[in-house]
Amino acid sequence: MSLDETLAVTTAQEDEEYLFAFKQNMISCVPLVLKATIELGILKLLFESSAQLSSTQIASRLSIKNPGAGGTIDRILRLLASFSFLSCTLTQDKAGRPERMYGLGPLSKYYVSEEGASMAPWLRLIFDEVSLRSWFYLKDAVIQGEGDPFKLVNDATLFDYTGTDPRYNNHFNNSMKCMSTVFMGKIMDTYHGFENAKTVVDVGGGVGECLKLILSKHPHLRGINFDLPHVVKNGLSYPGN
Repeated sequence: MSLDETLAVTTAQEDEEYLFAFKQNMISCVPLVLKATIELGILKLLFESSAQLSSTQIASRLSIKNPGAGGTIDRILRLLASFSFLSCTLTQDKAGRPERMYGLGPLSKYYVSEEGASMAPWLRLIFDEVSLRSWFYLKDAVIQGEGDPFKLVNDATLFDYTGTDPRYNNHFNNSMKCMSTVFMGKIMDTYHGFENAKTVVDVGGGVGECLKLILSKHPHLRGINFDLPHVVKNGLSYPGN
């Protein structure tokens, strides 16, 4: 598109298309900012607070010594509030200056906890440096004929790599566990195929969260969790498994 065409009056549909295209350039910012907010402990702090907090109050309660932290945190939280992860109320401070107060928003409930039915571990896995590095080699994987960018950059498949990196392995196992809790809980409400079975084998079952949910509802079953050695050694222990 030429400069003259860009400056010409556009239709409502073209404006919408441009905004959508612009959003794609910035879309990775939101989950990365959300990840930092979780790691800083801001979501947990807001969850435990009985009232909304300003960015300065948040920095103080987290014992962050950087004197400019309040301003940076405010910019972070404004972004998350615009995507409904947080609530934001505009008030005035003691000097009469505008001040934004933040609390949890409609979407934050899915990220507050790092355990159970939470998306926080999945977010931390997808946007971990190890995971992100693979995307920078997608073009090379296409050109070189290696269909797996993760293997190209790490000299190992994802599942082999997790056996060599305990930190990343912990992220991976916890994310699979938490997402299993979300989806398997819903499946168990409608699926009745386990009622007449005797044994159930979960192939690639991770630490066994899915199997745990199945056996808790169908205690007559014998469960077998099948996965790689470095995965099952951290597996759950419960009756029937």
